[in-house]
Amino acid sequence: MSSKLGSTVLRFDSVSSTNDVAKELAASGAIEGVCVIAREQTAGRGRQGRSWSSPPGEGLYLSLILRPNVAIAASAIITLAAAGAVAETLRLDFQTAADIKWPNDVLVRGRKICGVLVEAAIESDRLQYAVMGIGVNIAQRYFPEQIGAGATSLLLETGREIPPEDFAESLLPRLEPWYAEAISRPDHVIAKWEELSSSARDCRVCVKSSDGEVEGVTRGLSASGALIVELAAGERREIVSGEVKVRAVRIEG
Repeated sequence: MSSKLGSTVLRFDSVSSTNDVAKELAASGAIEGVCVIAREQTAGRGRQGRSWSSPPGEGLYLSLILRPNVAIAASAIITLAAAGAVAETLRLDFQTAADIKWPNDVLVRGRKICGVLVEAAIESDRLQYAVMGIGVNIAQRYFPEQIGAGATSLLLETGREIPPEDFAESLLPRLEPWYAEAISRPDHVIAKWEELSSSARDCRVCVKSSDGEVEGVTRGLSASGALIVELAAGERREIVSGEVKVRAVRIEG
């Protein structure tokens, strides 16, 4: 890594998406570690093209420019590292019982508090750059009707009014070692991610993907960060992308 994450922070009042701004900067040659933070996103987005509710001043909307010298497969580990760093920050700095659902949904009491979106520019099977986007619900008291039952915020969980910038100040130093290990020791990232996730192992899940739907029991992550699911007949599948629904946690046997 050439630069400390967040060594340069660019703040905006309102943007379409912090990832969009960071990608433009990265394409123009901005160095690794540049961080984009906005008070509001008018077109925030998450995985699989979903929108991300981004009301003014109520969340942390942050994107980092990364320039890892790795193959494109490593982008999955970088995504896991981002979720792990957020969960660790919530647990250690804000005493909130964070959990992770594969690959990068950070939950509290089963409700989503953070999403991660890593977007990469690829050239000759190498990452030219990656943009790590992180959205954390900080001060929301209410959510849009379509997501209300499945979302929560730091305010709702702790009763504390915490400025989004304060969360960023705690998060960025925790992201640093997670990202470094994603590049140099991805197996450590996977092991730590599994420790932070209640559903990584021995959990009955249903996974919907472009290939269809499978049900089975989770058996941890592969070396590349795929979710390993054991089907009823004993066959094991490596899930590279898809939507996981947890049916039951900690199945014995």
